[in-house]
Amino acid sequence: MLRRMEGGPVTTSFLTELGQVLHEEHFRILSLICGLENRVAGDEGRRPIDPRNADERANLRALTIALDQIIDHNNFEEAILFPLICEHGGGDLTSLLIQEHDTIGPLARHVREIATTILDHGIDAQRWDEFQIAANDLASEMMSHLQKEEMAVVQRLRSFLDTATDHRLAEKHLAERPPTRIRIAFQ
Repeated sequence: MLRRMEGGPVTTSFLTELGQVLHEEHFRILSLICGLENRVAGDEGRRPIDPRNADERANLRALTIALDQIIDHNNFEEAILFPLICEHGGGDLTSLLIQEHDTIGPLARHVREIATTILDHGIDAQRWDEFQIAANDLASEMMSHLQKEEMAVVQRLRSFLDTATDHRLAEKHLAERPPTRIRIAFQ
């Protein structure tokens, strides 16, 4: 829930520093996944991606990069954040989220592989079907996962991390993985 400061912009002041960084990153991932899902479903989905079209080619390239960044985002959570959450009683939660990462990683790599094949070799009906199915599978898993992380981790970081650790991790994450690196394709 965003709060509006009197006379000011909407803020996420109830989140910790790291919470704000992860929230922005999750929002960018969500926007990417929604754009991808909108492109492969409904009216747009009836028209295969045309890698000869400059915009669609750019979107496929942005998607391949963003999928690698989603995997990197998950690696940060598993290597840095989740062990700290475990130390504060969140072991069951992190086990569940890691299981979801173990599902999302291969799906993201599969979508990336198909997108790269489309860029390199073009599109046909079979490849388009495969891309649509893989993209929809990824979108379904990501939507559920992002909601869980937002509710159970991002909004509860104060109960898992002290202020100094939260600040240090936010600074480190921003320096190494700024959320804006995730370009939103298919918008």
